Amino acid sequence: MSSTDFLDISVRIAMLIMTVSLLFPFYRLYKGPTLPDRVVALDQIAAIVIGLIFCDAIAEGDDMLLDVVIIVSFVLVFGSVIIAHYLYKKETT
Repeated sequence: MSSTDFLDISVRIAMLIMTVSLLFPFYRLYKGPTLPDRVVALDQIAAIVIGLIFCDAIAEGDDMLLDVVIIVSFVLVFGSVIIAHYLYKKETT
């Protein structure tokens, strides 16, 4: 078994695990009793999707997807900060 075969198998297994792990935050998004629970579930879904895109970039050898990962990560962080600020303002008033 060469190192490229091992990398390909590892990436496919990681993608399978991340795909299955999407079920849990989707359940929390659907069931979550409060808005912060749903926001955390959306952040977790976005983080898992970023991981899937990253694994796909490794598997395909496409460097362009890494730019997509960086941009989506920035949007995720800024979106989380904005939503946290909104929830904080809503709670204090």
